[in-house]
Amino acid sequence: MIFIMRWQGQSLITPSSSIGILDLEFAKSTARLNQLLLFWNYNDIALNIYLDFVLIAAYTWFFISSCVYLKHKLPLVNWSDRFISMAVAAALFDVCENLVMLFIINGRFNPSFSLQVVFYCALAKFILAGLVLLYILIMLPIAILKRPKWDL
Repeated sequence: MIFIMRWQGQSLITPSSSIGILDLEFAKSTARLNQLLLFWNYNDIALNIYLDFVLIAAYTWFFISSCVYLKHKLPLVNWSDRFISMAVAAALFDVCENLVMLFIINGRFNPSFSLQVVFYCALAKFILAGLVLLYILIMLPIAILKRPKWDL
């Protein structure tokens, strides 16, 4: 899904936007929003945001599945449960961020306040998803290399 979004979002890479839709997620002012919208096609922005809902489902499923695997493989039940909660919270922040971005580009919300909401939702999402990913990257090799106990 990441590769599909990168391919579809190529049109959002412009002289004023080197990181595509992430520039919209972290645009904190109406002036920055207007600068981005000068170069972007509405349909490309909307499609990229709609595709992000599929990505949210994909990364949430991956994070939860990985944490459940670690929960059963290692004696870290409480930690895995906490990171599952963080994965769900990251997904909820991402959904909120996407909905507000859609409202902004459709002219339904005042961008001056709404862009702040998008910014902080994106920040929370990336922090939480990064923590979950770090947990998985550290613990997954340990879980894979762990030898099974043999009861004889």
